[in-house]
Order: sequence, then C-alpha cells, then structure tokens
Amino acid sequence: MRLNSLYAVLLLALLLPCMAAAQSLRGALDWLPRGSLNLHDLTTRPAETLSGGEAQSFYSEFGRLAFRSPDILGGNARKAGLSCQACHANGHVSSGFFIPGLSKQPGEVDLSNALWHARAENHRFDPQKIPSLRGVLARPRFGFDQRSGSLREFTREVIVMEFAGAEPDALLLDALVAYMRLLQPTDMPDSAITLRSELAELARFSRLLILPLAEEDAALSARITGMLRGQIGFMHERFDQAGPRTILEQWSLNLRDIATLAEAGEWTEARRRRAALTAALLAPPQMLLEAENASLYAPDRLAAWLKRR
Repeated sequence: MRLNSLYAVLLLALLLPCMAAAQSLRGALDWLPRGSLNLHDLTTRPAETLSGGEAQSFYSEFGRLAFRSPDILGGNARKAGLSCQACHANGHVSSGFFIPGLSKQPGEVDLSNALWHARAENHRFDPQKIPSLRGVLARPRFGFDQRSGSLREFTREVIVMEFAGAEPDALLLDALVAYMRLLQPTDMPDSAITLRSELAELARFSRLLILPLAEEDAALSARITGMLRGQIGFMHERFDQAGPRTILEQWSLNLRDIATLAEAGEWTEARRRRAALTAALLAPPQMLLEAENASLYAPDRLAAWLKRR
C-alpha cells in the first residue's frame, strides 16, 4: 500500500493535491487493502434530491463540493482519495463499499480502526452499516451509537476523530451541515457515472467561484480552486490517451491561474478566466467526449482494469 511513483509524478506534474467521482482509482490501489474498489460504486450512484432543487445558497453548494473532496479528511482516507461521498454517495449509501479486513459485507465498515486513525483504534472488529443521510434533518441523534444530538458536532467528530482530519473551520462545518440538511428521500433510480455527468458537475461547482471572486477573497478562491482541481484529477485517472488528459490538465492549470490571479489582486482577469472555464466545461471539446468509450468511464473497460489488479 505504498504510493506508486508514477502516480506521484502525475500529481506533481498537475500540481494537484491528493484529493470528486466516487473515489480515486489509483489512490485506493496504493493506500487501501486489495479488493477495496468495486465496479458498482465506480459506475453508478444513487439519485440526489435536495430541498429547493439545484438553486441553492453558496453555503450548501460549497458543502456539496466539500462532501466530495478528500481534502477535508486526513491520513490514509485522504491519501486513498476517499471523501464523505465515497461512503455516502450523493448523501445516500455506497451499497458496494467494502474494505477487506474492515467490512463483513458490502455497505459497512469498521471506523474504529488504525487504518483511518491510530487514536481511534479499539482493537475490535466491529464494522457498522453505513447509514443514509437522506432526511437527516428529521433525526434527533446521529452516529452508529446515536451519541450526538448535534449534526454539526457529529460532522466535526467524523472528520477529526474518525478520519484524522484537521480541525474544520466554521465555514466548512456550516457548509457541510447546510448541504446535508437538504438531502431528501427519493425513489428515483440510480444513475450512471459518465464523463458527461462529471463535466456537468464540474461546471456547476465552478460557479462557486463567482462569490469569492466578487468579494475579492483570495483565500476562499484558492480553497475552492483546489477542490475543483481535485475533481479534475479523478477524471484524469480514467484516461490513458494523451489528448483527453491534456485537456483536463489545461483546465486544472486554468484553475491554478485563477487562484494565482486572485492572490495577486488581478480580480477582473480572474473573473474573466472563471467565466471562460465554465463555458468550456459546458461545451467541452468533441475529442474529449469521443474518448469516453475508450476510457475507464466505460464499464467493460473498467471491469477489465479492476480484474487485472
């Protein structure tokens, strides 16, 4: 479970943090027990229904992005590219989630294990069923043992005490709670994870930059661009063709440049670059779209790739 040197070079070349998609392919191979990746959760996701639809506040949209970013966790979870989304896909349950040695059956995991946080190790094998977060607003208590009556405090405990993450700031906790409170039960069917769906998500998240660039907040701009670049990194993993990878790398570098311009106080140009990037995401190059069937977005190719590992 060591970091593959080729993957490390790729991350360095892209200037990406080791950070969503469901989870990292190569990150999981390097940092989790073999057999931790499964085809179902890498090709499908549960439907997501939010109170109020897609028109949401900055807080809930930022929380939605952070929910999909391993950047908020620590230790092996972050190294493996896991996020809240990896266990709670679209706020529901990743039904195929399985970690050999930490799960008895798919859809459950032992969180009191040193793999996640040495201080949380209780020296027992006690995997618990992953709960859905749909309708969480109506619940009086939270956690496997119903230990907390505060969704905000419970969220902090998960990040810090279970997954060895840094102490979250107020904005991050406000945003995560704002997003989770919107999750609603739904009978809509699961949907396929496709390149087009990932691009649509990225375009939606890119609009989060409008507010910090308007408020001329360089720190928040950098925070969001970092998370967005992490999402592009997961898309990049699905391709081995040079053309699509170059397009994704350029988008990542564009985001880096937006953060650099914001830090330098070049706000007009940063806002222009943000608008141009969103437009490119909404109308991606045909070459990128045509490469999907030859990538690991294609279930048959992904199945063969997983089998070889």
